[in-house]
Amino acid sequence: MVAGVVAVVLVAALVVAWPQARVYAGVAPPRQFSEALDPALPPGHSPVLGVAHNAGNNPATTAAALEHGADVIEIDVISVRGQLVAGRQQPWRWLAERAFRGPTLAQAWDDASAARIIKLDLQQNDRPLLDELVTFLAPRSGPGRVMISTRDAAALLYLRPRLPDATLLFTLASPDAVRRLFSDPALLAAIGGVSAFEGLVDRSLVTRVHQQGLLVLAWTVNDGGPLTRVVRLGVDGVTTANLAVLQALS
Repeated sequence: MVAGVVAVVLVAALVVAWPQARVYAGVAPPRQFSEALDPALPPGHSPVLGVAHNAGNNPATTAAALEHGADVIEIDVISVRGQLVAGRQQPWRWLAERAFRGPTLAQAWDDASAARIIKLDLQQNDRPLLDELVTFLAPRSGPGRVMISTRDAAALLYLRPRLPDATLLFTLASPDAVRRLFSDPALLAAIGGVSAFEGLVDRSLVTRVHQQGLLVLAWTVNDGGPLTRVVRLGVDGVTTANLAVLQALS
């Protein structure tokens, strides 16, 4: 009887933990949905890149994003057991590396090859990973083909001379990052744009960034109201998990 109770408890625990285990192993598809925009995006707006948020981490979400008109497929990049892969950082890195079963970066790149642009969002920024990335992109990169985003300014400064064809994006996740951006001439000279949290995107930010000749991408914009707001402000790209947004921008 005791053995039976233990077995039931173990099975129940596995059922409860299984979704998180799939996320931990990098095999769960990232969040993606299709929800009608309310309000709808007004017609006649300037061209805006539709960026499929994290879609490149899974072949099914990559395919769905491309079918709905995504201009840019975003792939999260980490290193697992010395290899570049498509996935997000998880707690307990030692265990996460051994549990990881998601796609390699090469596989994710091939899946996303039909996209106009592939955006690599660096989840790690250690020097070995950056050097691996440079080697990986050497035969693949071309003018306008690759975007690379990170919150680490030092990583962008390191990559600039090594990846001259890539569009480097400084990720703005807080007001401190905005202040850092405009107080660092070397950083402004190294990047091609910013990837900014939607709540930070206002007229002043868009104007100042554009005055530097840089792009503004807003993340993560899933609803009609915020989408209309940032498009009217003149952003160059919108990162979204909502397939309806990609369709509206295509």
